[in-house]
Parts: sequence; structure tokens; C-alpha cells
Amino acid sequence: MKKTVSLKWKIGKYLLTFGILVIGMIFLFQIVLLRPMYEKSRIASVKRISDSVVDRIYSAEADDEEDYLEDIIYDSQNETGTCVRVWKRDSQEQMSAVSGNMGCFLYRMRPEERDRYILKAMESEDGAYLTAQSMKSFMDENETAREIIYTRIIEDDEGIGAVMVYASISPVDATVQTLTYQMLIISVLLAIAIVILTMAMNRQIARPLAVINEKAKKLPEGTYEEDEKTNRYTEAQELNQTLAKAAEDIMKADKAKRDLISNVSHDLRTPLTMISGYGEMMIDLPEEKTDENIQVIIDESKRLNTLVNDLLDLSKLQENKIELHPEVFDLTSMIKGQLKKYEVYQYRDGYEIQSDLAPQAMIRADEARVAQVFNNFMTNAINYCGETRKIVVTETVNGDTVRVEVRDYGEGIEEKDLPKIWDRYYKIDKTHVRSTSGSGIGLAIVKEILDLHHAKYGVSSKPHEGSTFWFEFKLAETA
Repeated sequence: MKKTVSLKWKIGKYLLTFGILVIGMIFLFQIVLLRPMYEKSRIASVKRISDSVVDRIYSAEADDEEDYLEDIIYDSQNETGTCVRVWKRDSQEQMSAVSGNMGCFLYRMRPEERDRYILKAMESEDGAYLTAQSMKSFMDENETAREIIYTRIIEDDEGIGAVMVYASISPVDATVQTLTYQMLIISVLLAIAIVILTMAMNRQIARPLAVINEKAKKLPEGTYEEDEKTNRYTEAQELNQTLAKAAEDIMKADKAKRDLISNVSHDLRTPLTMISGYGEMMIDLPEEKTDENIQVIIDESKRLNTLVNDLLDLSKLQENKIELHPEVFDLTSMIKGQLKKYEVYQYRDGYEIQSDLAPQAMIRADEARVAQVFNNFMTNAINYCGETRKIVVTETVNGDTVRVEVRDYGEGIEEKDLPKIWDRYYKIDKTHVRSTSGSGIGLAIVKEILDLHHAKYGVSSKPHEGSTFWFEFKLAETA
């Protein structure tokens, strides 16, 4: 089993990881990449200044060319700390400076070194040559500075010339040391901030969940005491509401189970008492061993068997252990056959059972299970028809659908109780229920069977007007 970690430690771990990533990114960009990024920036600046000088040379008038060059060289030196020199070949094929800051590094460059840079630029494909090299610092021999020299060839009507731009890259060792020290301070401050933030998030998020979890341990008892102090954010509030509803449902389910046990125990006790009583009477009084008394024992045994089978069926249906065996059959014929079983109620107990059936209704379903649904509807109607003892069975075909209704004229069902009658443990008050062979869980079995068939079903009822239970199936296509 995978080891779980407390939420407060997870919050701390995530914040610590975030802090390390932030520090790492700062360290990478501010210290590791400082030198190459600074050098790349200086190179781009040198090239940009060279382009500006060349553009000025090509666009300037002959009379004011020198003024243009002086302006841009002066501006570049002030703004970027670069050095610019422009050379042109004279009549003796010598390169002579036509513009530039006389105090810059390029002025002190030896001619042979200058010519070497210009030659390399002329040999390149784009007429430009860039060099970046290290040099000893004039201020401190232990420090090494970097210098950039960018040479670009220019050609105009007067001949060939060259623009050279120089820039130094200041040593960043001192800057790196300063940044490293700052990184230490930032790391310590960030670590303190992470600890404080972890404690705050633990108080606001993890602790309410821990309190909710502790109170949720009483859920099996059907109780949950919601603490308003834990409703510090929406998710915790919704969780409290969900657990409170779950506790309420558990209490209802527990009560329903107790009611079911009570009802089933009562239904079991009646046939067992009858069987035991008639059996003992026939042993004690041999003259009472009549066909009528034996029939009572047989009837009560069947009643007991029906109850046990209903309980087993409900359990199997809810655990999806029952497979349907669908086939095409005549629903009308099936209903007629089942109604014959209830003729005894008419002769013996004075029930009035009427039927209005379609000539034929072929459907594809599990015939035995559909018959079980119909019988449970009939049993329910017999149990709740009240003193009227009237039941009407109707079968109608509408388009490609057949609908079967079983109506009684008893006390009916309150509207608030209608959604609950299909529950596995729910049972309506038995004040008006007749003593019959019903198990009290027939409607739960009906629901499971019809759901497996993807059939429609329902009930309509009004108090003191009776109830109508119905189900619908699609007609089968017959050749």
C-alpha cells in the first residue's frame, strides 16, 4: 500500500520546491548566465552602432558628412561607452582616419593590427569581422577584462573604407560576489516566508480538513456535527454539507433496514405460527387431520417460500447476479395466464378484478421476470385496495409501445411518499393493508427488473382515490 503524507507536509513540500525553483532560476540568470548575457548584449550594441554609422555615411551629403559622423560617434560614446573610428583609403593607398574620438582605444591601435582586422573583414562573406578577446586590466593585473572589436567594410564613390567599433566588457566578478551575497539573504528570507506561509495554509486548509475528518469518523453511527469554524473556504463548506447529508441518509437507511427487518420478521412469523400451530393441533387431535387443515399448512408454506424467494431475488438483482433471458412473447397471453391465479381471490374473498387487454402485444423481454413484475403489481393492488376490493388491469397499445396499468381504489399514496415507494427498504404504513401473501418488498424488485430491461415505469396516486402502477415496453418487430 502506498504510503500517504499529511496535507500540511505536502503543502510545505510544494512551497519548498517552489522556493528552490525560484532561487535556482534567479541563480541561473543572475550569476551563471550574467557574463554570457552581458557579453551578448554588448555585441548587439556594437553591431547596432556600426549599422547607424554606416547608414549615416551612405545618407549624408558630402559637405556635412563629417559633422554627421562626429555627432553619432559622440552620442555613442556617451550613451554606451563605445569607441568608433572611420578610415578611408587615401591616394597613396593608405588608410587614414576621417573621423573618431582621438582619445579612444582605436586611436592607439597599431597600424598593422588595424590592417589585420580590416583584411579579415574584407575576406568575410558579409564584409564584417567581430572579435571578442580577454585582456589584462590596467587597474588590476589580477583582473581580466573582455574587449570587443567589430570591423565593417564600407564602399562608396570615393573608394573603400572601414568602420571599427570598440567596446569593453567590464569585469563582473565583484557584481557576481554581490549578487551571491544577496542570494544568500534572499534564500534565508524565502525559507522563513515558506515556513510562515506553510503554517498559515495549514491553519486555513489542512486543520479544517483534519477537524472534518475527525468528526466524520462518527458517520457510521449516523451522526455528524458540523463545525462552522471549518467553513473557511467553499470546498470545506461543501464537504461539511455533503457529510451532513450522508449522515442523514445513513440514519434514514438504518431506520429503513430496521423497519424491513421488523416487517419481514412479522411476515415470517405469521406463516411459521400457522404451520406450527396446525401441525401441533393435528398431532394432539388426530380427528383434526383434515384436508382443509393440511391445505392451510401447504398455503402458508408457499407464502413463506414466496417471501424467501423475494428476498433472494432482491439481493441478486441489486448485486447484478441475475441474467436476463430475453425472447419474443405475447404480453397479452402472459397477462391472461397470470390473471387466472387471482380468480381464487374473487371466489373466496369477494375481490372484483376487471381486465381490458389488447388483442396481442409482442415484446422482447425475459418473460418470467416480466410476469414477476406483473404479479408484484397485482399483489400490491390486493394489499392496498382497501374495502372496495376492486382492481382494474388495462393493456393499451400506442404506436410502437404497449402500456400495462394495474389500478386499485384504496387509500392511495401521499405525493411526498411517491418517490420513496421504489426504495429497497421503504414500506408504506400498513394500517390499511390486508393480510395477504405479500412480502412488502415487491416494488423494489419491480424497479430492479424494469431497470435491467431499460423499460419505463411509474405510479400515479391521490389520497383516498387509489393508485395506478404502470410499465411500458417497446413492441417487438415480427416477421
